[in-house]
Amino acid sequence: MKHLLAGVCGLAIIALVNTSGEAGKAVKSQMVKGTIKTVDTGKDLLIVNQKVKAEFVDRELSILDSTKFVVMSGGDKKEAVGKDGLQLLVGKEGSSVQIKCDKDVNVLEVKVTIKK
Repeated sequence: MKHLLAGVCGLAIIALVNTSGEAGKAVKSQMVKGTIKTVDTGKDLLIVNQKVKAEFVDRELSILDSTKFVVMSGGDKKEAVGKDGLQLLVGKEGSSVQIKCDKDVNVLEVKVTIKK
């Protein structure tokens, strides 16, 4: 009888772990695509004009010290991190941008193609 009870308890624990396994799954990162509207280096802020369904919305994204930037202009490629990367975007409003964010909408990477 003790072995049967121990077996049932073991199976219940396994079932509980399997149903609560959602926390162990990797969460996909989010992508924001659009054009640069405003670059605010004083507030470490990037505002992107993004098309959502049939309308355009502005997304305000805070730039972290760890945010990676890749800026393409013709065949020239520049890379920077944090404030230095945001500084590369000053005066580049209207350029195409792709932004990778984590599940909490922290900006991980910004890829920009400079509009000529």
